[in-house]
Amino acid sequence: MLKYRALFERYRGLIDGGTYAAGERLPSLRGVAEAEGLGLNTVRAAFSLLEGEGLARPLPRGGYYVTGDAARGRRLSPYASPLDCSEVESLSASQKIEYLLSAGASAAGLALAEPDSSLLPLARLERLHASIPGPWIEYGDPAGEEELRRRIAALYHPYHGGLESGELIVTNGATEAIGIAIRSFVSRGDEVVVESPTYYDYFRQLAAAGARIVEVPIRAGGVDLELLEARLKSRKVRMIIVQPNVQNPTGTIMGDSDKRRLVELASRSGAILVQDDAYGDLAFSHERPANLAAFGDYERSVYVSSFSKCLAPGLRIGWIRATGLRAELQRTKSLSSLATNRPAQRVLAAYLAGAAFRKHLGAMRSALQRQLSDYLEVLSGNLPEGSSIIRPAGGCLLWIALPPGSDASRLFEKAAREGILFAPGELFSANPFFRSHLRVNFGHRLSDKRRSELRRLCAIARH
Repeated sequence: MLKYRALFERYRGLIDGGTYAAGERLPSLRGVAEAEGLGLNTVRAAFSLLEGEGLARPLPRGGYYVTGDAARGRRLSPYASPLDCSEVESLSASQKIEYLLSAGASAAGLALAEPDSSLLPLARLERLHASIPGPWIEYGDPAGEEELRRRIAALYHPYHGGLESGELIVTNGATEAIGIAIRSFVSRGDEVVVESPTYYDYFRQLAAAGARIVEVPIRAGGVDLELLEARLKSRKVRMIIVQPNVQNPTGTIMGDSDKRRLVELASRSGAILVQDDAYGDLAFSHERPANLAAFGDYERSVYVSSFSKCLAPGLRIGWIRATGLRAELQRTKSLSSLATNRPAQRVLAAYLAGAAFRKHLGAMRSALQRQLSDYLEVLSGNLPEGSSIIRPAGGCLLWIALPPGSDASRLFEKAAREGILFAPGELFSANPFFRSHLRVNFGHRLSDKRRSELRRLCAIARH
């Protein structure tokens, strides 16, 4: 192989493998020539090939830099870039989840449930991070920083009917919190009730625990309580996992009377009741909806929440509230990760100290409602005839039903080849109930590029 071609192949591998990230400067031509014992023209020819492939670009008197497009393809590993993707046709539902998670927000903005960074108080958080208050280098309290737990208890006291810092455990996001609850109390063969459709990660975690998953349908007012009651009477249910406030993926909110009844049903059956409240802070209602704890002091209830959807996904701060089951949850947390990142907790505690968080939530909810209107305008005029959309009561997710007989998984495969990713309905059930559905994230501003992608997605669906 010619020397310049071999050098090109080596640097292409370094970029694809992530050694050089998007925006990062590559070594100088002269530096590479000296290190490799090559002529300057040979190195220049190799870097020109990188430029021709769209992997790097030169800046005047600034050398070569890795392009964003090059990194975009890499973030989709271990599978191919969606621009030339054919492998998606053979992916299982669980592999499609991994595919979406590996894509990152920029590549999978219609798929992943992430807010646009423009909606988040990045500058304020960065300033706080640059001057983290207090010592943090040592191991922290496994339950979480006391100051953060006090701030959380003060903020969410009204929505729980009472909340104390000693009831809280700080976790690495809501994902760890749900995993802790499942690993603490679910054994192989235990029956666990989930909503249908529901958040896809539950299925992966429950499958790892060997649970028997029972799906109860979501209606306009939340999970179908009549069917749930019948199941609780006929079988021994170990755990119930619900999202009564802004459910993922439907965006529904359960009414207060139904919340009270749900707590009563769980209490009578003895099942552990887990509330996942990742989107509760993003409800569009004038008042934030109350949590299940406000409708009955049930000792076997577990509450899970996170600041990832409403404040800063990268902080990875979630929390658990439990009373009667706290000791078991704390033991599992210690086995899982010992403690949660102290600097992130300190930053969050400092941010929650004033009124900034409440003001931010108000502004974010307003922005999401405007974005929702923008997305609905595009979708309503471009989706196939016979499609329907549930208008969410909060959050950043749209649950869309294509006409009966449609195959959203096939649509996923076709759209992925053009670099357009969404979450197909098959991910949100352990059964083939939602093959004609898809979930779209409207958390990102509807830029010209995203508007074009949304229209193209609809066009592919029509054909």
